[in-house]
Amino acid sequence: MAEMIDIVNERDEVVGEAPRKGIHSTNLKHRAAHIFIIDGKSRIWIEKRAEHCDTYPGYHNSSAAGHVAKGESYEQAARREVEEELGFRDAKLEQLHKLQASEETSNEFVAFFVGRTDQTPTIHSDTAELITLGVGEITQLIKDGAKFTPVFKLLFDYYLRTAVK
Repeated sequence: MAEMIDIVNERDEVVGEAPRKGIHSTNLKHRAAHIFIIDGKSRIWIEKRAEHCDTYPGYHNSSAAGHVAKGESYEQAARREVEEELGFRDAKLEQLHKLQASEETSNEFVAFFVGRTDQTPTIHSDTAELITLGVGEITQLIKDGAKFTPVFKLLFDYYLRTAVK
């Protein structure tokens, strides 16, 4: 059975549903959750997407991210993704921001969460690599042209402006 996700309008109101597979080729607005997991040294776990991913293969991205399933809340999706992609159960997550659906977000309304833990994550099948980087290292990599997803760049910029002390 196909994984179904809610399709939403420009106000993020559910107007239908569609299979997750191929959703990015349809340009329908939908929902996603992105999570930055920060370790005890204030470094962010960064995922390098596997080459078989349908969008941005080989790019660096949030610690965990994924579509919000049909009938699921942003917070439920964030918790599910953190457990599925990193193996963290009961992670304390705080929603910091929500991005409007746009070309840069692949037509996704994106809820942005941050969590903290010193646990060591496990690698998910859609992840080629997990590394921790400090904000200065990430900033330099972006300046040097390293491949980061557009949505990661938007979220990282917001994180720098609001959360980094």
